Amino acid sequence: MAKRIFIIGAGRFGVHLAARLAEFGCEVVIGDTNAARVKEFAEDGFHTLEMDATDDDALRESGACEADVVVVAIGENMQGSILASLLLKQLGAKRIVARALDAKHAQVLERLGVDEVILPNREAAHRLAEELRDGAAGERHSLAGDFVLAEVKLGPALDGQTLASAQLPKRYGVTAVLLKRSVKDRVIVEETRAELSLSAGAGLLVVGKRDKIARFERECGERD
Repeated sequence: MAKRIFIIGAGRFGVHLAARLAEFGCEVVIGDTNAARVKEFAEDGFHTLEMDATDDDALRESGACEADVVVVAIGENMQGSILASLLLKQLGAKRIVARALDAKHAQVLERLGVDEVILPNREAAHRLAEELRDGAAGERHSLAGDFVLAEVKLGPALDGQTLASAQLPKRYGVTAVLLKRSVKDRVIVEETRAELSLSAGAGLLVVGKRDKIARFERECGERD
């Protein structure tokens, strides 16, 4: 069964999130107070609902609390974001993720018991800073805490070694997940196993802490 995500707030962030979730096959509902915006996104194929998330009756009737996750993506209305989050907690929403405008807003949301608070601008800036600092050549995706999933394009350091002989967890503190190779005009993805042969130019997906990933890429990644 597809996961059901209820997004409160049809601003740029909420709509980008909805579009991406829809691509992943999730059932997505967008709720907003702006009737014109609700109509516009409904015409674009989204399941939308005109509602005031700061009204407990409207929130209850919307079905938001029956969703697997509710995302409070309200834009500049900090008071509305806080009140909606509070009401969702009181109504027993299964999981609440809320967008914060700044650090103080985030603190309030955390004290309300929101399951996850995100600061999109800060997180984007932090990712860019890490890429610039580490010279990261491949994509990185935050997981939990300080752990990330990264694709590292291998350089000559590990060329010809097997995954077992490379001893990545022991030597670098990272764990290999998948290996991507380009063969003629197609990409082959291989599951990791002890005898898997590593080669320069292949893309190795690894999991580890940010600093460990950075060191691994510096020492074993491809450089211009």
